[in-house]
Amino acid sequence: MPNQRHEAFSIEYSNLTSELYTEIKLFNPANTNNNIKTFAIWDTGATISSIAPSVAKKLCLEPIDSVLIEGVNSLERCDQILVYVGLPNGLIIPNIKPSVCSFGPPELEFIIGMDIIKFGDFMIANSCGKTLFSFAVPPLPIRINLVNQADHVNRNDVV
Repeated sequence: MPNQRHEAFSIEYSNLTSELYTEIKLFNPANTNNNIKTFAIWDTGATISSIAPSVAKKLCLEPIDSVLIEGVNSLERCDQILVYVGLPNGLIIPNIKPSVCSFGPPELEFIIGMDIIKFGDFMIANSCGKTLFSFAVPPLPIRINLVNQADHVNRNDVV
């Protein structure tokens, strides 16, 4: 069996951040020449990804389904569309069905939820006053367990 190629990216923020955002590219699956670059927030609390209605319209995406979205203070039925999502390293995740919802500040056009995050390894490290965010697809064969890492640091007095 041939070795599977792993694709990854990492982004180091200039400070400790409470929002993980990256530039992405969204594609209309029926016409991949119809695409846009935008920024997305990575949200482990979102079961599925979401797209702003204005972006779905720009990409000429038609509803294919609907889903009930339960937010902190709301319950709303939203359309779903089919889109390809290009990650910062150029890897394209096909056939994502985000909900079409109005959310957050107007400049936020896409939320990456667990429907994408589950395909890989997701890591956040906060040290030296900066946040490092990494993502690899498919998941790596070596699983990182922070309990083991903390035990190793504590045993060896590593700083």
